[in-house]
Parts: sequence; structure tokens; C-alpha cells
Amino acid sequence: MRVPGQGLLEKIGQRELESWRAAAASAVAAALSWVLAQYLFGHAQPLFAAITAIICLAPGLPSHVNQAIGLLIGVATGIAVGELTLSFPEDWPAVRLGVAAFLAIALASAFGLRPVVPIQAGVSAILVLALGPQTGGLVRMLDVLVGTAVGLLFSQVLLTPNPTQFIDKAAGDLFDELSTGLRLCAEAVRNRDQRKVDVALRHLSAAHESVDLLNMGIQKARSAVRWSLRGRLAAREVSAIAEQYERHAVRLFAAALLLGEAIAIALREPETQPPKELYERIANASQRCAALASGRAIERAPAEKMEAQPPETQDEISPAWRPCLDHIRLVEEVITVFEAGSTATAKATQ
Repeated sequence: MRVPGQGLLEKIGQRELESWRAAAASAVAAALSWVLAQYLFGHAQPLFAAITAIICLAPGLPSHVNQAIGLLIGVATGIAVGELTLSFPEDWPAVRLGVAAFLAIALASAFGLRPVVPIQAGVSAILVLALGPQTGGLVRMLDVLVGTAVGLLFSQVLLTPNPTQFIDKAAGDLFDELSTGLRLCAEAVRNRDQRKVDVALRHLSAAHESVDLLNMGIQKARSAVRWSLRGRLAAREVSAIAEQYERHAVRLFAAALLLGEAIAIALREPETQPPKELYERIANASQRCAALASGRAIERAPAEKMEAQPPETQDEISPAWRPCLDHIRLVEEVITVFEAGSTATAKATQ
């Protein structure tokens, strides 16, 4: 059972882990850019190469590619404007600097790109004037090219996560939560325990948070498909998995929750008896969800146990328990859809 605040702590821990990875990647990329700029161009202190790599790999960016492209456009614009304003009179250096920054930022803003473009344009124009074209112009452009290349290498090839992992992790949490809730529902039916089904309902209700996290995972996966090389290679797989979960995850959550509520209502009538196969079917559904949480599939029903009991007719089933059979059937149908998808994915990766 999830304790209060567990979801928030998990989010904080995940963010901390991601920030450490991003910080390590930025540090290594900065050092590599520095070494490459020195080796390729003989720059004594290629600060801009290291800085550019860090800017390209900044944590939380929706697209490292867009950041790199915007950085290049901004720097090139600023250098061009800075070179132009060097021809202005030097009597008023502060005025010349202000004019250069204004022209560079205004021109870069007209492109309608990300904020990094006008920012880098303004900074580059000022550096050209302050350091001179030999240090702030071509030298800086070469450093930026090195830093951008290294940043793209890290973001697009070396450190790009498998986009399906964003979905698989969240889906695993959802199946695990539902498995626990269904197992408690089965025990409540077998023992006619109202308190047990109340605990089960809390687990099943908590699965709503897992559904939200799954939707976030799908968005991250699609973003990785759009903005990373590895993501584009897995585009078809991500599309198929995302579509399946978007269509059926909420259905499974709702059907399991309705099943728990129907059991709670039926247990309030102690004189009625649950259908003979209900416990086995719910327990098996719980096992199937647990298997899906671990990335595998099991037999969809305990056939040897079911065959030992003759099926009950509709008249033999109490009206209080009939909704439970309807809901467990829906749960089984959706689980079967996910099992089919899991099997197809496993075969495709073999």
C-alpha cells in the first residue's frame, strides 16, 4: 500500500537522479569540448566550447536539438552584428555597445525561435566589441561549433534513453497497483471480509495516480521520438505502445475499480453467496496483472480449476453478485489486450 506522500518522494528522487545524470553529462561534455577545441584549432582557453556544451545539455530542455540550432543561429547573428558595429565611431563605446546589443537581439527575435537565440545574439555582439573580432568573432564561432557538436553527440547518441522505458516504468507501476487491489478483492470474496475490500478499494483508487504518471510517460516517450536519434529509430514501437495504453489503461483502471465497488456492495448482503468461479477469476486477473508488471504474460485462466466446477446459470447467481461477473469480464478482456501487445512486442524484439 502506498503511504501518504510516497508519490511526491518518488518524483523528487527521480528528479534528483535525472539531475545527477545531466550534471555528469554536462561536465564530461564540457571537458571534451575544451580538449577538442585546443587540439583542432589551437585555442589556448576555449571557454566558449565548454560553455556551449553545457548550454546544449541543460536539464529540462524539451529539445536539445532545438537548443543547439538556436545557439548557433544566435551566435552567428551576434557576431555578424558585432562585426558591423565595429565600424561605428569609438568615441562613445557604451553607446556603440548598446546599439550592437539592440540590433542583435532585435534581429534574432525576428526569427521567432527560442529565447536562447536573441540571448546568444546579444551576448555575442557584446563580446565581439569587448574582446575584438580575433577573440570574440571567428574564434568564438569555432568554439561554439565544437561545443554544439559534442552536445549533440551526447544528447542524440550517447545518453539518449530508450523512449519505451518511459512508458514501461509507469505501466509497470499501474499493473502492480491493480494486481494488489485485485488480490485483496479476491481474498475479500473468499473470506466474505468487508474490511478487506475497503483496503482493496484504496489500492484501486490509488491506481489513478499511476494512470496520470503513465500519460506523462507517454508524453516523454513521444518527445524523445521527435527530438532524438534513438527515439526516431523506435518511433513505430513507441507509437504502437502509446496508442494501446491510451486506449485501454483507463478502461482497465475503471473496470477494476467498479469491480471492487460491486464486491463491496454485494458483501453488504450476507445471506447471498458469491458465484463459484468469482474468486478464481479475480485471483487469476491479479496474477496476470503482476505478470504484466514484470514484463511477461501467463495463462489467462486457471482452466484446470474452472473445469472442475460446473458453470452456474444466471438464475443461480444472486442479483447482488451479477455486476461483479460483468466487471471481472471487462477486466479480463482488457488484460487480454495488454497480454497480446506484450507478446507481440516480445516477438518483435527477439
